[in-house]
Amino acid sequence: MNGISRTSLDTDILIGPAVREFHQRGFVVLRAIIPTDRTQHLRELVEKRYLDPKTHENAQLDLVRGNVSLMRTFEYHQAFRDLLILEPVISLVEQILGTDCHVVAQNAIRTPRGKGIVNWHIDDVLFFPFLAHLPAIPENTGPLPCYSLNVMAALSDVEAEIFGPTQVVAGSHLTGRAPEYKPTLPSGVAPTSLFAQAGDVYLINSQTWHRGAQNQSERTRYLLTTAYGRRFISQRFFPFLNYRMPPHVLDGASDRLLRLLGKHEKGPYG
Repeated sequence: MNGISRTSLDTDILIGPAVREFHQRGFVVLRAIIPTDRTQHLRELVEKRYLDPKTHENAQLDLVRGNVSLMRTFEYHQAFRDLLILEPVISLVEQILGTDCHVVAQNAIRTPRGKGIVNWHIDDVLFFPFLAHLPAIPENTGPLPCYSLNVMAALSDVEAEIFGPTQVVAGSHLTGRAPEYKPTLPSGVAPTSLFAQAGDVYLINSQTWHRGAQNQSERTRYLLTTAYGRRFISQRFFPFLNYRMPPHVLDGASDRLLRLLGKHEKGPYG
Protein backbone atom coordinates (compact mmCIF):
# COMPACT_ATOMS: atom_id res chain seq x y z
CA MET A 1 0.00 0.00 0.00
CA ASN A 2 1.58 3.25 -1.16
CA GLY A 3 -0.57 5.76 0.72
CA ILE A 4 -0.70 9.50 0.09
CA SER A 5 2.61 11.33 0.40
CA ARG A 6 2.97 14.78 1.88
CA THR A 7 6.29 15.30 0.13
CA SER A 8 4.69 15.68 -3.30
CA LEU A 9 1.36 17.29 -2.36
CA ASP A 10 0.57 20.43 -0.39
CA THR A 11 -2.18 20.37 2.21
CA ASP A 12 -4.97 21.75 0.02
CA ILE A 13 -4.30 19.26 -2.79
CA LEU A 14 -3.91 16.34 -0.36
CA ILE A 15 -7.19 16.84 1.49
CA GLY A 16 -9.66 16.01 -1.29
CA PRO A 17 -8.20 12.63 -2.37
CA ALA A 18 -7.53 11.66 1.25
CA VAL A 19 -11.13 12.38 2.31
CA ARG A 20 -12.50 10.37 -0.62
CA GLU A 21 -10.27 7.40 0.13
CA PHE A 22 -11.15 7.56 3.81
CA HIS A 23 -14.88 7.43 3.09
CA GLN A 24 -14.55 4.71 0.45
CA ARG A 25 -12.20 2.33 2.25
CA GLY A 26 -12.71 3.29 5.90
CA PHE A 27 -9.09 4.37 6.28
CA VAL A 28 -6.37 6.36 4.57
CA VAL A 29 -2.57 6.29 4.95
CA LEU A 30 -0.46 9.46 4.88
CA ARG A 31 3.26 9.04 4.31
CA ALA A 32 6.20 10.92 5.85
CA ILE A 33 4.14 13.30 7.98
CA ILE A 34 6.25 13.50 11.17
CA PRO A 35 10.00 14.24 10.87
CA THR A 36 12.46 11.58 12.06
CA ASP A 37 13.83 13.61 14.97
CA ARG A 38 10.31 14.25 16.24
CA THR A 39 9.28 10.57 16.10
CA GLN A 40 12.46 9.64 17.94
CA HIS A 41 11.71 12.18 20.67
CA LEU A 42 8.14 10.91 21.04
CA ARG A 43 9.35 7.32 21.18
CA GLU A 44 11.83 8.23 23.92
CA LEU A 45 9.08 9.96 25.89
CA VAL A 46 6.84 6.89 25.64
CA GLU A 47 9.64 4.68 26.92
CA LYS A 48 10.50 7.09 29.73
CA ARG A 49 6.91 7.19 30.93
CA TYR A 50 6.52 3.43 30.68
CA LEU A 51 9.69 2.80 32.71
CA ASP A 52 8.72 5.28 35.43
CA PRO A 53 7.51 3.23 38.46
CA LYS A 54 4.90 5.92 39.19
CA THR A 55 3.12 4.98 35.96
CA HIS A 56 2.34 1.54 37.34
CA GLU A 57 2.09 1.96 41.11
CA ASN A 58 -1.47 3.29 41.39
CA ALA A 59 -4.09 1.72 39.14
CA GLN A 60 -6.62 4.35 40.27
CA LEU A 61 -4.71 6.98 38.29
CA ASP A 62 -5.35 5.04 35.07
CA LEU A 63 -1.96 5.88 33.55
CA VAL A 64 -1.49 2.52 31.86
CA ARG A 65 -3.87 -0.24 30.76
CA GLY A 66 -3.03 -3.83 29.99
CA ASN A 67 0.66 -2.99 30.42
CA VAL A 68 0.53 -1.79 26.81
CA SER A 69 -1.52 1.44 26.51
CA LEU A 70 -0.28 4.65 28.14
CA MET A 71 -3.28 6.86 28.74
CA ARG A 72 -3.87 10.61 28.19
CA THR A 73 -0.37 11.28 26.86
CA PHE A 74 -1.25 14.95 26.22
CA GLU A 75 -1.07 15.36 30.03
CA TYR A 76 2.47 14.00 30.15
CA HIS A 77 4.35 16.23 27.72
CA GLN A 78 3.51 19.05 25.34
CA ALA A 79 5.18 17.13 22.51
CA PHE A 80 2.12 14.85 22.54
CA ARG A 81 -0.33 17.70 23.06
CA ASP A 82 1.06 19.65 20.12
CA LEU A 83 0.58 16.64 17.85
CA LEU A 84 -3.18 17.19 18.25
CA ILE A 85 -2.91 20.03 15.70
CA LEU A 86 -0.38 18.39 13.40
CA GLU A 87 -0.84 19.48 9.79
CA PRO A 88 -2.06 18.32 7.35
CA VAL A 89 -3.68 15.72 9.62
CA ILE A 90 -5.86 18.06 11.67
CA SER A 91 -7.21 19.80 8.55
CA LEU A 92 -8.14 16.38 7.18
CA VAL A 93 -9.81 15.44 10.48
CA GLU A 94 -11.81 18.69 10.50
CA GLN A 95 -12.86 18.14 6.91
CA ILE A 96 -14.32 14.76 7.91
CA LEU A 97 -15.74 15.61 11.36
CA GLY A 98 -16.36 19.34 11.18
CA THR A 99 -14.56 22.35 12.58
CA ASP A 100 -16.21 21.93 15.98
CA CYS A 101 -14.78 18.44 16.53
CA HIS A 102 -12.65 17.64 19.55
CA VAL A 103 -10.22 15.10 20.96
CA VAL A 104 -11.87 12.04 22.47
CA ALA A 105 -8.70 10.34 23.74
CA GLN A 106 -4.95 10.16 23.17
CA ASN A 107 -2.95 7.08 24.08
CA ALA A 108 0.48 5.65 23.27
CA ILE A 109 0.65 1.95 22.52
CA ARG A 110 3.90 0.20 23.39
CA THR A 111 3.90 -3.35 22.05
CA PRO A 112 6.82 -5.65 22.93
CA ARG A 113 7.32 -9.17 21.62
CA GLY A 114 4.31 -11.43 22.08
CA LYS A 115 1.88 -8.57 22.69
CA GLY A 116 -0.76 -6.92 20.53
CA ILE A 117 -4.37 -5.80 20.61
CA VAL A 118 -5.17 -8.90 18.60
CA ASN A 119 -8.97 -9.10 18.79
CA TRP A 120 -10.90 -7.61 15.88
CA HIS A 121 -13.10 -4.72 16.96
CA ILE A 122 -14.63 -1.36 16.20
CA ASP A 123 -13.98 1.58 18.52
CA ASP A 124 -17.49 2.50 19.57
CA VAL A 125 -21.04 1.27 19.37
CA LEU A 126 -22.32 0.24 15.94
CA PHE A 127 -23.68 3.48 14.50
CA PHE A 128 -25.47 2.18 11.38
CA PRO A 129 -26.79 -1.38 11.97
CA PHE A 130 -29.52 -0.87 9.34
CA LEU A 131 -26.83 -1.15 6.64
CA ALA A 132 -26.65 -4.89 7.28
CA HIS A 133 -30.17 -5.18 5.88
CA LEU A 134 -29.55 -3.18 2.70
CA PRO A 135 -28.23 -4.76 -0.51
CA ALA A 136 -25.85 -1.83 -1.08
CA ILE A 137 -25.53 1.90 -0.53
CA PRO A 138 -26.55 3.71 -3.72
CA GLU A 139 -23.54 5.46 -5.24
CA ASN A 140 -25.33 8.80 -5.60
CA THR A 141 -26.13 9.14 -1.88
CA GLY A 142 -22.71 10.56 -0.98
CA PRO A 143 -20.44 9.35 1.83
CA LEU A 144 -21.82 7.89 5.02
CA PRO A 145 -21.36 10.29 7.96
CA CYS A 146 -18.35 9.64 10.14
CA TYR A 147 -18.83 10.46 13.80
CA SER A 148 -15.44 9.48 15.21
CA LEU A 149 -12.07 8.30 13.95
CA ASN A 150 -8.60 7.33 15.07
CA VAL A 151 -5.42 9.03 13.96
CA MET A 152 -2.55 6.57 14.41
CA ALA A 153 1.01 7.85 14.14
CA ALA A 154 3.75 5.25 13.67
CA LEU A 155 6.67 6.08 15.98
CA SER A 156 8.68 3.06 14.84
CA ASP A 157 9.03 1.14 11.60
CA VAL A 158 6.51 -1.65 10.99
CA GLU A 159 7.52 -2.90 7.57
CA ALA A 160 6.52 -6.58 7.78
CA GLU A 161 3.96 -8.86 9.44
CA ILE A 162 6.48 -9.98 12.06
CA PHE A 163 6.46 -6.52 13.65
CA GLY A 164 2.70 -6.54 14.40
CA PRO A 165 1.13 -4.01 12.04
CA THR A 166 -2.27 -2.44 12.45
CA GLN A 167 -4.68 -4.43 10.30
CA VAL A 168 -8.00 -3.29 8.85
CA VAL A 169 -10.81 -4.71 6.73
CA ALA A 170 -11.37 -2.31 3.86
CA GLY A 171 -15.00 -1.25 3.43
CA SER A 172 -16.14 -2.88 6.68
CA HIS A 173 -17.44 0.49 7.96
CA LEU A 174 -20.22 0.18 5.37
CA THR A 175 -21.46 -3.28 6.40
CA GLY A 176 -23.56 -2.32 9.43
CA ARG A 177 -21.86 -5.11 11.35
CA ALA A 178 -19.27 -5.41 14.08
CA PRO A 179 -16.70 -8.22 14.13
CA GLU A 180 -16.68 -10.88 16.79
CA TYR A 181 -14.21 -9.87 19.46
CA LYS A 182 -11.59 -12.53 18.69
CA PRO A 183 -8.32 -12.85 16.72
CA THR A 184 -9.88 -14.49 13.65
CA LEU A 185 -12.08 -13.11 10.88
CA PRO A 186 -15.08 -14.78 9.23
CA SER A 187 -14.25 -17.06 6.34
CA GLY A 188 -13.60 -15.11 3.16
CA VAL A 189 -12.87 -11.79 4.89
CA ALA A 190 -9.31 -10.67 4.24
CA PRO A 191 -7.40 -8.05 6.25
CA THR A 192 -5.11 -5.32 4.96
CA SER A 193 -1.88 -4.79 6.92
CA LEU A 194 -0.88 -1.14 7.26
CA PHE A 195 2.88 -1.32 6.95
CA ALA A 196 4.53 1.94 7.94
CA GLN A 197 7.74 3.81 8.49
CA ALA A 198 8.17 5.97 11.58
CA GLY A 199 6.46 9.26 10.78
CA ASP A 200 3.65 7.77 8.69
CA VAL A 201 0.11 8.49 9.89
CA TYR A 202 -3.13 6.67 9.14
CA LEU A 203 -6.73 7.60 9.85
CA ILE A 204 -9.25 4.84 10.59
CA ASN A 205 -13.02 5.27 10.83
CA SER A 206 -14.19 4.09 14.27
CA GLN A 207 -16.60 1.72 12.47
CA THR A 208 -13.85 0.05 10.41
CA TRP A 209 -12.88 -3.42 11.63
CA HIS A 210 -9.30 -3.32 12.88
CA ARG A 211 -6.78 -4.74 15.31
CA GLY A 212 -3.07 -4.66 16.21
CA ALA A 213 -1.46 -7.91 15.11
CA GLN A 214 0.84 -9.68 17.54
CA ASN A 215 4.42 -8.43 17.54
CA GLN A 216 6.53 -11.52 16.85
CA SER A 217 9.86 -9.69 16.71
CA GLU A 218 12.37 -8.51 19.29
CA ARG A 219 11.68 -4.90 18.28
CA THR A 220 9.20 -2.98 20.44
CA ARG A 221 6.49 -1.30 18.38
CA TYR A 222 5.49 2.28 19.24
CA LEU A 223 2.26 3.91 18.09
CA LEU A 224 0.51 7.10 19.14
CA THR A 225 -3.25 6.97 18.67
CA THR A 226 -5.52 10.00 18.97
CA ALA A 227 -9.29 9.63 18.72
CA TYR A 228 -11.30 12.60 17.45
CA GLY A 229 -15.07 12.94 17.51
CA ARG A 230 -17.83 15.25 16.43
CA ARG A 231 -19.06 17.73 19.01
CA PHE A 232 -21.75 15.35 20.33
CA ILE A 233 -19.28 12.49 20.92
CA SER A 234 -18.17 12.67 24.53
CA GLN A 235 -14.54 13.03 25.51
CA ARG A 236 -13.11 10.01 27.38
CA PHE A 237 -10.75 11.44 29.98
CA PHE A 238 -10.70 9.27 33.12
CA PRO A 239 -12.19 9.66 35.73
CA PHE A 240 -14.86 11.18 33.47
CA LEU A 241 -17.31 12.91 35.85
CA ASN A 242 -14.53 14.45 37.97
CA TYR A 243 -11.92 14.99 35.26
CA ARG A 244 -10.13 18.33 35.35
CA MET A 245 -7.73 19.36 32.61
CA PRO A 246 -4.28 19.95 34.18
CA PRO A 247 -3.40 23.66 33.86
CA HIS A 248 -0.03 22.95 32.23
CA VAL A 249 -1.80 21.31 29.27
CA LEU A 250 -3.46 24.65 28.46
CA ASP A 251 -0.29 26.75 28.70
CA GLY A 252 0.35 28.50 25.40
CA ALA A 253 -2.46 26.65 23.62
CA SER A 254 -3.97 28.28 20.53
CA ASP A 255 -7.72 28.77 20.17
CA ARG A 256 -7.85 25.78 17.84
CA LEU A 257 -6.01 23.58 20.31
CA LEU A 258 -8.21 24.76 23.20
CA ARG A 259 -11.31 23.81 21.20
CA LEU A 260 -9.88 20.37 20.47
CA LEU A 261 -9.26 19.95 24.19
CA GLY A 262 -12.89 20.78 24.92
CA LYS A 263 -13.37 24.57 25.02
CA HIS A 264 -16.46 24.94 22.84
CA GLU A 265 -18.75 27.80 21.96
CA LYS A 266 -22.25 27.65 23.42
CA GLY A 267 -24.64 25.55 21.36
CA PRO A 268 -27.57 23.12 21.57
CA TYR A 269 -28.07 21.71 25.10
CA GLY A 270 -25.73 24.23 26.67
